[in-house]
Amino acid sequence: MSESTPAGTDARDGDDSADAVSAGRDGEEPLLEVRGLRKYYYENDSLFDRLLGREPTSVKAVDGVDLEVYQGETLGVVGESGCGKSTTGETLLRLREATDGTVRFDGENVMEMADDELTRFRKRAGIVFQDPFSSLDPRMTVGDIVSEGLKIHNLPEESPEDGRSKREWRRDRAKELLERVGLSADQIDRYPHEFSGGQRQRVGIARALALDPEFIVLDEPVSALDVSVQAQILNLLEDLQEDFGLTYLFIAHDLSVVRHICDRVAVMYLGEVVETGPTDAIFESPKHPYTEALLESVPRASVEEQGRRVDALSGDVPSPRDPPSGCHFRTRCPKVIQPATVDIPQEQYRGVMNLRDRLERQGFTADSVWDTLESEHDGDDFERDTVAFKEAMREEFDLAGLSGATMDTVEDALEILANGREEEAADRLRSSFASPCEEEDPALIGGEHAAACHLFADEEYDRDLDPDEVGTAMGGMAPPEPSAVPDDAELDPDDIDDIDDAVGSDDDR
Repeated sequence: MSESTPAGTDARDGDDSADAVSAGRDGEEPLLEVRGLRKYYYENDSLFDRLLGREPTSVKAVDGVDLEVYQGETLGVVGESGCGKSTTGETLLRLREATDGTVRFDGENVMEMADDELTRFRKRAGIVFQDPFSSLDPRMTVGDIVSEGLKIHNLPEESPEDGRSKREWRRDRAKELLERVGLSADQIDRYPHEFSGGQRQRVGIARALALDPEFIVLDEPVSALDVSVQAQILNLLEDLQEDFGLTYLFIAHDLSVVRHICDRVAVMYLGEVVETGPTDAIFESPKHPYTEALLESVPRASVEEQGRRVDALSGDVPSPRDPPSGCHFRTRCPKVIQPATVDIPQEQYRGVMNLRDRLERQGFTADSVWDTLESEHDGDDFERDTVAFKEAMREEFDLAGLSGATMDTVEDALEILANGREEEAADRLRSSFASPCEEEDPALIGGEHAAACHLFADEEYDRDLDPDEVGTAMGGMAPPEPSAVPDDAELDPDDIDDIDDAVGSDDDR
């Protein structure tokens, strides 16, 4: 898979998204500024493919991301698995080469840095990887792992004045760092397999601190750890930030963790930032329907919430190989905008759009429906019944209860589909139910708390909703109440909602 084919244009290109991001702190220059960052991978791009005339296929892992991170703050980046969070973090550090876009660190363009400039940048910016089991070389002692960066950068540049050799200085530095992250200096000659998961992550943090960086990307640093260990690592990260004046880009999918540790949050979906703003604003007054859906999925430790129903998003996450036109979230959005000629319950319009998406993008066929109906038939003599076919489709896509011209159009499309003409059925639905959300990828709008949603372009759309009304499209539930944990409080393991796929149960001893 190739990484170097030039990128095309995007509907987000322009000033709106950048203006929304730069509205974060008036008068203060960001330490890190990301504009239009793209990372595409390319399939069918080998010399053999070119000789055969095959067109390259792009996988849009990151597709036009704008971010700003200010000195001393923690910016959280959240979203479902596969939305491009980790690729964004690695690309802005140039661990992966970007397809397009700019990254400025302290005013300097990282993407244009020569080798010597990039080496100096990497002394100022580090990373803690997600998996403490695979990110440490099992053949190296933890002392060598922590001091490896010092050796690569030839530190110290001159021999210490106290008579120690450079190697001895690096070893002593590794001991100091191990103690600073809560391990013992006596463990310096041990190997990674002798440590628990939490201890290995502490080693990874010590390694990231070795060069005295100003900025650290934390790529889901606690998601692979037991919940009790997560709290210890998070408290350690907060202490280190206060002691060393660090700036964090905190990548996570556990929203309870993000709320505790982050000053601002950027929500990603399918390679794009769809909402960004202060943490409290994101959690208490989410603007984007996707953010509302994420918050709805968070378990709530409350008697009042016992037995509440959580309505999951409909549809599958589209492939980054072929993302939807316009707003990438439109194929799953519970608030997708109806065309002016349609006025039906939102749930039914969502059902029509789900059927369209299955036909247009997911290879849905009438034969698969007929096969299902035949398998459910009790007798041996199965005859294809168009009435039964339509009924099955109405039930599958929540299309019952339609009336008038809308019902006629849907019934016509189902009749066409039953006869095996899938493309014609999709065209019939598209001609009558095309959403404005399909036409253009929305830019981030809203200043400090911005969202990329076509709903904000509608002057009649009022975002000042009553708290009880927020999230009605997600099953009638209001967003979770603000956390009662003070900003400066130590995080107790019980404060973390374990919605991660926690791996193992290592004790951080």
